[in-house]
Amino acid sequence: MIKNRVIYLTALLLSVLFLYFYGGKVPYMFFYVLILLPLASLVYTLIIFLRFKYVHKIDKKHVLKGEKANYVFDVINEDIILYPYIRVTFFGSETIFANQVKVRSFSLVPYRKTSFAFQLECRYRGVYSIGIRHIEFTDFLGIFRFRYKIRDLKEITVYPKIVYLDSFQLDPNFMSETHATLNTSFEDMTTMSDLRSYAYGDSMKRIHWKLSAKMNRLLVKNFQSTSQTNATLFLDLRSIQLPEEMRIIVEDKLIEAAVSVTYYCLSNWVPVDFVYYKDRIVSVKGSTPLDFEGIYRILSSISFDEKVSLCDVMDIYLKESIRNSNIILFTCHLDYDLYDEIYKAQFSGYDVSLIYVSSEELTGVKNPDADNIINFLPEIGVKAFKLDISDDLKTALEH
Repeated sequence: MIKNRVIYLTALLLSVLFLYFYGGKVPYMFFYVLILLPLASLVYTLIIFLRFKYVHKIDKKHVLKGEKANYVFDVINEDIILYPYIRVTFFGSETIFANQVKVRSFSLVPYRKTSFAFQLECRYRGVYSIGIRHIEFTDFLGIFRFRYKIRDLKEITVYPKIVYLDSFQLDPNFMSETHATLNTSFEDMTTMSDLRSYAYGDSMKRIHWKLSAKMNRLLVKNFQSTSQTNATLFLDLRSIQLPEEMRIIVEDKLIEAAVSVTYYCLSNWVPVDFVYYKDRIVSVKGSTPLDFEGIYRILSSISFDEKVSLCDVMDIYLKESIRNSNIILFTCHLDYDLYDEIYKAQFSGYDVSLIYVSSEELTGVKNPDADNIINFLPEIGVKAFKLDISDDLKTALEH
């Protein structure tokens, strides 16, 4: 476009010089043509810009990682005039959907439409804008350009893959609330918490006989539980300083690990506190397999854009916690500040596991401090897992 403008201004200047030195009808004709032609081209392009219509749609708003979604886009010409030089730019053409959607340039004859259909493979977890970023219209002379930004954006949520673990190391000494309710040895039999109606299978020892006789129905005593929360999961949402596509891949691996461990815990009736920092410290509790869906939805769309480090979140949260438990950490930032916090937690009675996702395969840059920490953590009783991007999650976490 700059080249066309330079050519036009040069031609206009030459026509002015031609008119100045020679005068006459022909120089005047060239001069007026050069003045009026871009004006006519500008008006023509404005009409197209105001008159064109488009339709776009996507067949799915929610998909599982690895699935495909179909996106269709139509540009429609309902006029008798030609639509020249249309250029369409799509979201994701440079990053996550690279080589799946590309910039399209075309012209549109009267009373016709042009359709584009894309089958998008959703490779990584997250929420993404799908479809047209903007449509550009250029005039015949290549001097003017109008850009139409699409307002009705389409979004798609890609849910992370769940890797079904057969085992994961948890300290059995931290008995869960759910298991405790099934075993009276984890209840304080001297402290009654409430009463409920008798249900088949309840022990006869738990029936409140005096009150049952008075109320003319069997009532069962519930006792205060003395058990502790079994697992506290910390997710590090600090910003990852990598190019966008690399950052998305690392985030995806980290979330996939968190989802898989959470599913393992809840499917085995191990209650969890899922803790992360998002403007404040957030704790999402789950105790049964039915609670997994809520945490799963959160992890599908959560963003890594915080500045607070995981060691600070641990320090604040654990100071307010009066119960020891299994602690599982998910991070791609491993330094000696976090090591110090892990050390304090381990020797305060917590059982700590660290799942560290390394970006070394993507960047080619090693982190010697992280490697040293990973190698040393088992010596203080911490279970440490280093996950490279290509590692099989099931194999890595079950060993």
